[in-house]
Amino acid sequence: MAQNEAPTIDVKLFVDKEKKKVLFAESDKEFVDVLFGFLTLPLGTIVRLLGKQSQMGCLDELYKSVEDLSSEYFQTEACKAMLLKPLNAASSHCCRLKIDIDETVPREVYVCKDTRCSAHSDNAFSSFPDTFCKCSKTDGDTAASRSEDGVFVQGCLKFIITDDLQVARSSTALMLSLFEKYGVRDPADLEQKVVQFSSEKITSLLKRSLTSKQPLTEHCFNVPIAHDDASLDTLTRNLYPDQQNEAEERLGILKIRVLQMKNNSTLLYAEVGEDFVDSLFGLLSIPLGSIMKSFGQRSSKGCLNNLYRSLDGSAKEFMRSECQSLLLAPKLPPFFGCCASKILQVDELAPRELRIAACFTCLKNEGFSDFQRCHRSTWRRDYKRLEPDCQNRVKSITLCEANPKVPNDGSEIGEAM
Repeated sequence: MAQNEAPTIDVKLFVDKEKKKVLFAESDKEFVDVLFGFLTLPLGTIVRLLGKQSQMGCLDELYKSVEDLSSEYFQTEACKAMLLKPLNAASSHCCRLKIDIDETVPREVYVCKDTRCSAHSDNAFSSFPDTFCKCSKTDGDTAASRSEDGVFVQGCLKFIITDDLQVARSSTALMLSLFEKYGVRDPADLEQKVVQFSSEKITSLLKRSLTSKQPLTEHCFNVPIAHDDASLDTLTRNLYPDQQNEAEERLGILKIRVLQMKNNSTLLYAEVGEDFVDSLFGLLSIPLGSIMKSFGQRSSKGCLNNLYRSLDGSAKEFMRSECQSLLLAPKLPPFFGCCASKILQVDELAPRELRIAACFTCLKNEGFSDFQRCHRSTWRRDYKRLEPDCQNRVKSITLCEANPKVPNDGSEIGEAM
C-alpha cells in the first residue's frame, strides 16, 4: 500500500445471489476489531460522524442545539467542545485500529502557555484545549502522550460475522451449521465475494447497523439506507437499583413545566432548568456500549445488540482479557460524569497522573519530544566549566489532570456543563 493511500480491510462475503442475501462474512481480526470499536464511540461522536443524520431518536437535534448555543451558555469554552467532540475513554486502543473512522488519537496533554505561570507549582494539565489554568490563562501547546498497547481480539484467527453482526471464530462446523440454517445444499452455489472496506464504507456500515438487521446484505447490494429512526426503546423501571447505603449519592429530582393541547394532549414545548438541559446534553458523551449494556439488547431495530452479546458469548474465548470489560461496560473519560451517566450507571475513569522526567518549563518549551535540554550541560569557555542548560534543579515532575469544567473564577459547579 502506498504511503498516502487510505487503508482498507478485505472481507469475504458468502452471497446467495438468487435470494440477494449475504449469509455471513469471513475476515481477519482487523475487521472484527473495527466492529467492536463501534461500542466505544460516544453518542455525540456517532452523530458527528454520520453528518447529524444518525437517526438515533432525537440525538441529531440535540447535537445541533449544542452547536447553535453560544459558548457563553456553558461553564467554559471546553465544555462545549466536550459535547461536540467527546473524548473516547478507549482512545489508546482505538487509535491502533487499522481503520479508525473517528481518527482517534491518544488523549492529548495541554498545559498553560505561560512558562512564568503563577500556578506553576500545581503541575496541572488538561485533555482539552481552552481549559482555564488557575493563573486565568487558557491551556495550549499540545504535546502528544504515548499510546498504550492493545486492541480487542487476539491471535491469528479467522472470524465469521453473520449478516446481523454476530461474531464467532471461523470453523468448518460453524459454516456447515449456517449453510443448513439457510437451506444451502451445495456451498458451490454461493458466490464468494471479496469486498474492501474503507473508512467511508465502515462509517456507512455503522449507520446501517443502527437501523437494519442485515447491514452486510444492504451494503453488498447497495440498498438505500433506511430513514427510520433507530430505536433505543425505553428504560426499564428498575434500571437504577435501590441504594443499599444511605451514604450513597442519590439522584436529584428534575422538574419541568410543559405546555400541551387540551383536546389531544399534544406536547407543544417544555420549560426546564439548567439541570435538565445538562442531563440531556450529557447523553452525547455516553458510549454506545453503555447504551447496549443498559437497555439496547432489547432494541427492536438495528443489530448492534448482537455485536454486544457476542462479547460475552461466541466471541468471549478470543477477546483480550483487559478489553472484554472495557467493551462490555465502557467508561467515561475523567470529568465527563453527569446526571445521564448516573442514570445509566456509567462509571468515570479517574483523572490521570503523568510522571515526566523533566522540569515543567522544559516540558512546556519542548513538549514530549525532547527532554535533552533539561538534563544537558554545555561547556562555558568564559567560566571554563560545564553549565547546565536548564537552571531548574527539579528534573522530574508529576502532572495532575485538571477539570476542564472549572470556569475562570475557579468556582466548580458540580458536573454542570
